Amino acid sequence: MKRKCMIQILSLLGLLGLIVYSQEATDAAKKALQLCGTSVIPSLFPFFVLSKILLSSGISLSFVNRFAEKVFGVNGECLSALVISLLGGYPAGAAAVTALYQNGAITKRDAEKALCFCNNSGPAFFVAFIGGSVLHSVRQGLILYCIHIISAILCGRMQAGNGNAVLRIRQVKEKQQPPMRQLPEAISESCASLLQISGLIIFFSVILAVTEEIGLFRLLNRIPNLPFVEVKAILCGIFELSGGILNSVSSQYAFVLCAFFMGWGGYCVHMQAKAIWQTAGLKPKNYLYFKLLQGLLSAIFALAYMCPSMLSVAVSLFAAFLCTIFPSISEKWGRNPIRNTL
Repeated sequence: MKRKCMIQILSLLGLLGLIVYSQEATDAAKKALQLCGTSVIPSLFPFFVLSKILLSSGISLSFVNRFAEKVFGVNGECLSALVISLLGGYPAGAAAVTALYQNGAITKRDAEKALCFCNNSGPAFFVAFIGGSVLHSVRQGLILYCIHIISAILCGRMQAGNGNAVLRIRQVKEKQQPPMRQLPEAISESCASLLQISGLIIFFSVILAVTEEIGLFRLLNRIPNLPFVEVKAILCGIFELSGGILNSVSSQYAFVLCAFFMGWGGYCVHMQAKAIWQTAGLKPKNYLYFKLLQGLLSAIFALAYMCPSMLSVAVSLFAAFLCTIFPSISEKWGRNPIRNTL
């Protein structure tokens, strides 16, 4: 009841803010539409269509099944979704996992576990946006991408100990259609997904713009000894990925903050992924926990790279080692009690 009242109050405040700052909200929506039209849709649409055709055509990864089961505790088919996520970016991985489950290639349990580490960012965002525009160093963008991959793999390894053994019984697959007959359906589903994604990007962009106009960030700036640049970047990055990255430009820890934001993804990205997986009835209980963990791991590794002292390197190596042996610890001392839903 309290949660419902809080949502209603925030909604009313949001409506009031939209009325008072209607011009600023309109400008933010226009910028978000431009971002969707020039970057999001052109980059994601081809990946969505081709990945749906590829995954629905019965791609086989049986030769790596044992490896995937041993390392990640999921069916080997999930590795194709991991690759697609690391090439196509947010939320192509979530769409790939959902497609695998809908096609009967993996079980519901495997799909929900795979979503915890198969929703990642692609190289284009790291190299072009972060490396080229934000940090002005393509090399640093590539290093951040490598850190992102390592963190995703470690998160996949950590969740391997949660749940029962891998179920080898698959759902019965329907007779596969020729690729050209799958194309119209893949295009239709991709358009629907991109419409939801664009809507979420516009919504969060407008909310952040109104929050800026209300003066919340100016109020934080008056607090003495508060690292305002970093705090503002984190507050924005928690909700929207690109906003957090752009606000971290003037920080001396921009490299570390970018690593965290890319691993975490932002609540806007998570809502995009949820809009895709909930159509199949999937409920990844540990999703937010592992995305936060991926962001923290990325920040630790980035800090070790930026300040290569003995302590920072030792902490990063210990974190990687702990992630690797976590399944054994989890099985010995019981399952991870942390549960959260999106």
